[in-house]
Amino acid sequence: MAHDKDLIDESYCSIPSRIFKLLPKAKLDFSLYKMNTANGKYYPLTVPGAPIAHNERQSISQDCDDGLIFIKSTEIHHCIPVFAVKLNLVLQSIGESIPDHDLALLIIHGLKISSTSIFVDSVKLNFDEFNDTIGTVAEILHRRPDLLWLMIPLLDKTHSLVNKSVSTGVIGAAVILLGRDLKPDLNVFRDALSALLLCDIGMHMLPEFVLGKEFCLTRDEQKRIRQHPIGSVKLLSETKKINKSALRAILEHHERMDGSGYPRGVTNEHLSWLGKLCGAVDSFVAMTMERPGKKKLPIVNALKILYKESSQYDPNIIYALEKVTYRD
Repeated sequence: MAHDKDLIDESYCSIPSRIFKLLPKAKLDFSLYKMNTANGKYYPLTVPGAPIAHNERQSISQDCDDGLIFIKSTEIHHCIPVFAVKLNLVLQSIGESIPDHDLALLIIHGLKISSTSIFVDSVKLNFDEFNDTIGTVAEILHRRPDLLWLMIPLLDKTHSLVNKSVSTGVIGAAVILLGRDLKPDLNVFRDALSALLLCDIGMHMLPEFVLGKEFCLTRDEQKRIRQHPIGSVKLLSETKKINKSALRAILEHHERMDGSGYPRGVTNEHLSWLGKLCGAVDSFVAMTMERPGKKKLPIVNALKILYKESSQYDPNIIYALEKVTYRD
């Protein structure tokens, strides 16, 4: 009887031509396999490290369209750097065939690239593709939430707007799908994931020297930072792609239940659940990331602080956050 590992080792992932075109043109670090339609067996079509001639590429591309070209599932990890650049296309084309550990790593890398495209490059030019990618990621995570257990340990703890966006999105998604008894429908989850990932998009409009300061902010700099939720909502409203519930949560993610937050200083009864979730996860991620001149807090210490500040954060959300981040 075959063991699970043997079954994985023997599994293959079909490669359509649109995915084949993403692979390096000079050489591949793995073999492509062609299925023999007569007996259903696979045989190596290329040699690892050897270049593929132009005429060979044309022939392979045609075979891809005919559903005859495959990669061993155990070798997909070689493709992650190139697949991450076109995350939406790859997930839609072959996402179901990628092993869980590789899929978790691929989604993390792809989210970093997608977030970079709007946090660093251009919201106006890249938002539509970012939004489509988030929709596809939301569908996969909603269907296969256990992927999040594999994704959380892969998060980059070095502070940057991009790393913070991805960490807030992934951890928040885990709270929603793994930390609570009730699972929301896909559309609600998609809106929540968008809000979590985009909480700090307004920060990218601040000067770099302000973003890099941890202490001794001037009064003007403090004011500009405290206005970033409003800037985020204005910027995202122009895209006409973000649901009102997500925009509200983004506006509220620095508000606190006791009214001590910003930009409006509203209290618990005026805050949405998603806004309180975004605020709690955003604070947790900020405390557990490395910053210049400031070491990250251990997870247990960060959770203790959030529990202690129960007048500011919803204890039920913090309990769900603990369930997905602190595992003995």
